[in-house]
Amino acid sequence: MNGKMNGNGNDVLDELIESELKATEEVKSKKESSEMQDRPAEKKKDATGPVSGRNLKTLSVGEWMLVIFAMIIPVVNIVFMAKWAFSSEGNIHRRNFSRAAMLWLIIILIACVVVLAVTGNPLKNLFSN
Repeated sequence: MNGKMNGNGNDVLDELIESELKATEEVKSKKESSEMQDRPAEKKKDATGPVSGRNLKTLSVGEWMLVIFAMIIPVVNIVFMAKWAFSSEGNIHRRNFSRAAMLWLIIILIACVVVLAVTGNPLKNLFSN
């Protein structure tokens, strides 16, 4: 009788342990599946962010020559600088170059205004002859 109880008791314990293991495995599998579902969404979110792989591409020499050529043309340069600097799309290197060029343009403009204000606007005297 004692052997039967141990056998039955062990069987009951084995069944309890197996059921708890199954429950634990189910919880783990649900957790893993929810994490797997979250991962593609995160990757998708990263891919559609402001800086994608295409926007990080290094510009070739020919592309840089076109950028510099656009900066030589007087009114066009300001339009292109503004477009490239404030656009969320496009190449990040060109965007940073445009932002730096616009900052230099603003600094030089302010310096010219200050120099003209301090010197008493000598340009007026040149044109009044």
